[in-house]
Amino acid sequence: MIPVTIDRNDNPPAAKPGGDFRFVDQGNYLKSALVPGLTLYSDSATSCIITIVVAQKGEEISATLAHLDSPDCIKAFFTVVTAENYDSIQIYAQGANPPDNETARQNAAQLKASVESLGSTLAAADLYLLEGSPREDNRGDFGISIGTAGGIAVSNQPYALELTDRDPTCGGQTVYCIMRRQEHPPVEIRNAALPFTHAELVELSSIALSYRKTPDDPASAFTNIVNMQNAAIRESWSTTPQYEAPWFSDQLKQGACFALSMAPVTTLSNYYLSKEHERPFTRLRRAILPVD
Repeated sequence: MIPVTIDRNDNPPAAKPGGDFRFVDQGNYLKSALVPGLTLYSDSATSCIITIVVAQKGEEISATLAHLDSPDCIKAFFTVVTAENYDSIQIYAQGANPPDNETARQNAAQLKASVESLGSTLAAADLYLLEGSPREDNRGDFGISIGTAGGIAVSNQPYALELTDRDPTCGGQTVYCIMRRQEHPPVEIRNAALPFTHAELVELSSIALSYRKTPDDPASAFTNIVNMQNAAIRESWSTTPQYEAPWFSDQLKQGACFALSMAPVTTLSNYYLSKEHERPFTRLRRAILPVD
């Protein structure tokens, strides 16, 4: 088994570590080789589960961190993991809180089932689920770091981050997180190592600009978040409003501003990127040219 040190604490937030720091937001996963100075980290988990996979395939050892927010998202992530055909897998996970929340219980049950399905490939599993308030004892934070000597440490040590540390796209990631299940078919999880394409951001922004939680209520529009107070945003857009991190509302406001700022780009790009858009004079071509 690969030696891993586990450090669970209730320390206050520390400064963002130097070296190769990677934040992984909700609905994403990120895989990396174990390079000294690497930190994979996520926070703000309530009913979500931050999951770390330390795996070996031949001589290669890697770490993958994912922020999983639903049973379908968990299934999709473990489909990615099993497709790698690892020789051995070690799982470390924290989240699914508070324990009386139905979404948290469903996520915990699915994670346990997915871990058990790994069978003989599973070398270790340390799951810290349904423990209590996600705002206490750093239950909403989880990460993995590689020391200068190559030692592997999993910890719930929180870090003091800016909004741009969590979402370098200044709102695009937040729009993805909220709107990805409005796609057809829904997007359950994505590889955070891949940048968003222009077409993806246009599609997500287009959905965000027209989305209403209640179709006949303009006040429930995603873009109306820019006019709402923080408490109202939490009540309207979270399944665990009393447990959300202090920056929750600011992130959603940033996402709504991103969608609004993309409106003119979306209008133009919807035409030029339309999947149904025909070449000019298509009907004329069909009339006078032989069929290929």
